[in-house]
Amino acid sequence: MELGEEKDKIIAQKVLKKLDIPYESIKYFNDGASSRVFLLNNHYLVKQNKPSLLHAETIFLKNINSNIFQKIIYEDNNYDFVVYDFIPGDMMKKVDNINETLKSIIQVTSTYSKYTGKGFGFLSEEFNTWSEFLKDEIDYSSKTVTPYIKDNNNVYNCINILEKYPFEKKLLHGDFGTHNFVKVNGKLSGIIDPMPIIGDPLYDSLFAMVSNKDFLDSLSLENLENLTNEPPEKIKAMLTIVLYSRISRCIKYQPDDIDTYIKFWNKLKN
Repeated sequence: MELGEEKDKIIAQKVLKKLDIPYESIKYFNDGASSRVFLLNNHYLVKQNKPSLLHAETIFLKNINSNIFQKIIYEDNNYDFVVYDFIPGDMMKKVDNINETLKSIIQVTSTYSKYTGKGFGFLSEEFNTWSEFLKDEIDYSSKTVTPYIKDNNNVYNCINILEKYPFEKKLLHGDFGTHNFVKVNGKLSGIIDPMPIIGDPLYDSLFAMVSNKDFLDSLSLENLENLTNEPPEKIKAMLTIVLYSRISRCIKYQPDDIDTYIKFWNKLKN
């Protein structure tokens, strides 16, 4: 038995004892990220990751007022692992109902909780200002995107535009995209794997809307203004930043989609 599986066995026994339930089955998942995940008894999702990241997840989930997110069943004192209620369904690789899902995205981000603490950006690694976080996102994305978009001055300029628009600081999901959406019969039924960010909910809304190429044809500035009820200038600035970040991820994880995203990028610039 490998070291990881031995640790899984120890954790599984601890969970069974804490919840006072018998062992039935274990199934492994590969979530495509840094977590190690297994499903116990077809109901209890056990997730292992860095304690700081798991702690941040639980803070977000304890402060969200929505039934669509994972429910915490048990959290280890040291945050070596957390047990969630399993959300059945299929990952939303394809968006079946564009308009309905876009409205659901806005509905979900409207449930985000106010954040009264200091700092911005990732809850596990905070920045002093929202602008610093956005600049860091652009800096990181530039390492990958530069061969496709050589001039990123307009992306950095968007930070200056956003500084004109105050917002109520909230705790965001942070990795809010269809890769973390669960659907049943084509409808959004669950959201998993938060990477909490302290900031403007518009960031998460637009991040989700560019997370899947199926949305792109519906993302006119007029439509986004109607959906978000935000000023057009602010929408375009935030959309430029999150789209730039999305193109970076696309290059890494969905290279076949890059032409579609670059086409949308060029359309947004005009």
